[in-house]
Amino acid sequence: MKHKPHWLLLLGGLAGCTMGPDYRKEIPAVPAHWQSGQSSQNLVEEPIDPEALKIWWKSFGDSQLDNLMDKALAGNLDVKIALARIDQARAERRGTRAELFPSVDATAGSQRQSNPLPGQAPGIKYNLFEVGFDALWEIDLFGRQLRRLEAATADLQGAKEEYRQSLVILTAEVARNYIDYRSLQNQLRITRSNLESQRHTLALTEKLFNEGVGTRHDVVRARAQTEATEAQIPALEANQIAIQRQLEVLIGHPPGTLNAELDAEAPLPAAPARQLLTSPAETIRRRPDIRVAERQLAAATAMQGAAIAELFPKISLSAFVGLRNTDIESLFKNAAFSYGTAANLMQPLLNFGRIQAGIDMAEARQKEAYLGYQKAVLDALQETETALTHFLKEEIRRQQLARAVDDLKESVRLSQLRYQEGVISFLDVLDAQRAQYAAEIELARSAAATSTNLIAVYKTLGGGADATIAP
Repeated sequence: MKHKPHWLLLLGGLAGCTMGPDYRKEIPAVPAHWQSGQSSQNLVEEPIDPEALKIWWKSFGDSQLDNLMDKALAGNLDVKIALARIDQARAERRGTRAELFPSVDATAGSQRQSNPLPGQAPGIKYNLFEVGFDALWEIDLFGRQLRRLEAATADLQGAKEEYRQSLVILTAEVARNYIDYRSLQNQLRITRSNLESQRHTLALTEKLFNEGVGTRHDVVRARAQTEATEAQIPALEANQIAIQRQLEVLIGHPPGTLNAELDAEAPLPAAPARQLLTSPAETIRRRPDIRVAERQLAAATAMQGAAIAELFPKISLSAFVGLRNTDIESLFKNAAFSYGTAANLMQPLLNFGRIQAGIDMAEARQKEAYLGYQKAVLDALQETETALTHFLKEEIRRQQLARAVDDLKESVRLSQLRYQEGVISFLDVLDAQRAQYAAEIELARSAAATSTNLIAVYKTLGGGADATIAP
């Protein structure tokens, strides 16, 4: 029985050793509780059901929003681009992994050689024909290829998280645009209702003026207010159409697709009264954008090792199996069979700092990725706190505006009665109507802002990252 040479045992023992630091996932330090949520009873800090967070928009109870979301998940082009990037990263990883194994190529060639003998000329000239298989294997002695494979794996995982982040952005954008559309629809309804009321007031002032009871000044002021209100309608309609076009882009359809679906008026989806809120640590764990930053850090750390491994020798083994002959007619005869093996070692000696520059660049990129990860965590905490604050404060404002609208409606009714009785001037009626209209518009905008701010909260929690089309 023959024993393996000692150098082969040594190579086997060293193969798979890796240079550079081993990556260890860092757990960022985050607060124990959200600052904004502690003062509200509408927000309960406890684990959210992953299924509920995956389809958070269903909490609004709007079937049309659900339908739009399914269309967007199926047709949005940004999501499809993110999927294509996953395929790219997967192919890149396969290519990197393949470099760990020998490569075998079929070869065929011919050579014309001359080998002069010492003291003789012109020497021996001959042809050499060959056909066969070449094999080449670079032994990954110091883990350069393993580190590159580690980086490619992290890149693939990061691409998957980028896809999940695209779903977070998509679901939030569809819901926000839909609510903005319904809000503008609501504002148009309020504007047209007020316009109708103001036209009725204008007709009343004209009647009183014709009867000699009112003044021309009252008629002019009533007409001016009616015209000002009517002038608000085209701008609202233009904004409504623009948002519809944006929704059509989000679902991946051409302009005009949603004309029939969105034309009928529908109520504004209201924000649910009570929400569940994950802890800061749970939020950081769920957010795909933070996972992307963490995977980028892992890839950059692995590439440090690949750069350091360039300082060490590269050992490759090669082999040839095939047919060789100086006569092409005899090439395929048994006597032409040939094989050969070779081993090569290459140690960098003089490269004018190229390898060290590569190491320095890898270290700088790792530092950049580390700082980027830390910044992503801080940005996530800030975004969530801000979204919570806006949601809670806007909900308080909406409730106050709702009470103000009720009071102003009663004020308009009383002012009209008092004007008809001659107790107050028509200017008081117009002021009451303007105040009611302004408050109703603000209430409509506040209701929409409350819902969109809640959407922002869901977005900061990573809601929709695992969204799927409803069966």
